[in-house]
Amino acid sequence: MVQKKWVAKFLVFALLILFSCDKGNIVTVYNLEKQKADSLVKLEKDTEGLLKLRNQFMADGNLVGEMVLLKQLGKKYRENNRFIESVDVHQKGLKIAEELCDTSEMIQALNNIGTNHRRMSMLEEATKFHYLALELCEKYSDKSSYQAKKNKVISLNGIGNISLRIGDDETADSVFRKALAGERELGSALGQAINYANIGAIYDRKNMLDSAWVYYRKSMEMNEKANSSLGISLCHGYFGQLYEKEGNYVQALKEYEMAYEMKGSIDTWHWLNS
Repeated sequence: MVQKKWVAKFLVFALLILFSCDKGNIVTVYNLEKQKADSLVKLEKDTEGLLKLRNQFMADGNLVGEMVLLKQLGKKYRENNRFIESVDVHQKGLKIAEELCDTSEMIQALNNIGTNHRRMSMLEEATKFHYLALELCEKYSDKSSYQAKKNKVISLNGIGNISLRIGDDETADSVFRKALAGERELGSALGQAINYANIGAIYDRKNMLDSAWVYYRKSMEMNEKANSSLGISLCHGYFGQLYEKEGNYVQALKEYEMAYEMKGSIDTWHWLNS
């Protein structure tokens, strides 16, 4: 295995020499390798399949493939509430991204680690990683590509969620609106849905129910447009909360039941709320 890794690294080095006069070619070759790995990773629907593919990538010394796979494996672990394992996997992916000098993947890994810490209520750690991600976004030379812009809004969204958790509504509102503007620019219905819901949560907590309804309904509209089962389920839960506050317990129960019945489409962490 060690020998194969050295062979793989030699091949990467050879490619860099071959295309040293044309940085564009180097980027193209690297991106094609990532796309190829991503296609293979998407074929695996569970952690067992991903672990087998990881072993294959490691045996071949395919660092690019392993990096792409670890990102997806970490998300799978998070969906199953295996947060410690998810953090460990994303940390490994971050290390490979650093070795490959892939800033975009570094940002994504940092945001994923931040999200896991936030799910575990380790807010100080979560804040650190989301701010590190945002700092890299600001320093990154690529600020115009879709992924670069997406990385930034995800970083902002993470910071906003932490601000919301600690009761800093002013910061949360400001950051969520910046993230929402970014998602509109990207044309991401799902991204808009997430930030509409987050802004709605601020109004919900302040018992400004009319405004909360406006933003939660916008979130539902965008989730339906994105065909997001998770988002639709969450919105039913949000509607239930508002009906409950309004004293309409019959309708609140119906909304909670609709959210609960969609448990097969969402992760356990979100489903437990309903």
